[in-house]
Amino acid sequence: MDSTHEIVAKSPSACSPAEIRDFVALVEQGGEVASGGLQQRVMGAAQLAFLRADNRLAGVAALKNPNATYRARVASASGDVLPQELFPYELGWVFVAQEVRGNGYAQPLSQAALSFAGTCGVFATSRTDNPAMHRTLVNLGFVQSGSAYPSQHGGHHLQLFTRVPPNSSFKPTPLRGAA
Repeated sequence: MDSTHEIVAKSPSACSPAEIRDFVALVEQGGEVASGGLQQRVMGAAQLAFLRADNRLAGVAALKNPNATYRARVASASGDVLPQELFPYELGWVFVAQEVRGNGYAQPLSQAALSFAGTCGVFATSRTDNPAMHRTLVNLGFVQSGSAYPSQHGGHHLQLFTRVPPNSSFKPTPLRGAA
């Protein structure tokens, strides 16, 4: 990582309207999330993380509060279970701008978003063709769970990852194969 970067994490309510607008714009640039209602979903997150490189926004991540419908859809599609009491959060909207990729920013950016979760369980999804993010998630204590499944946005597949709370007897469904 170069020395001209800064990562800041804060609640959406502590963000300025411009920070929220810029966060949403960067997530939309990734092209993997439905834009409709995105600003409201961002405002409902537990924590947002911002990467500034060379004095401009170059990456984002969030600790999301997933709703029951979305949680059930991910669980069903992956063939795993995601009980809300064990996995109250989702790590998501992790996006690093193309021009600064390869500098190792995804992991500290994700760590900043995860800092609010403490020892709570967290789940995440990642495209099956994104091994760099898979390594980041594994380095953060996540394991692949269930089966890969088709994304509702684009012609790719997603893989579920879970980070189980310490001292939990919960065991994620073992990986059953990739698409």
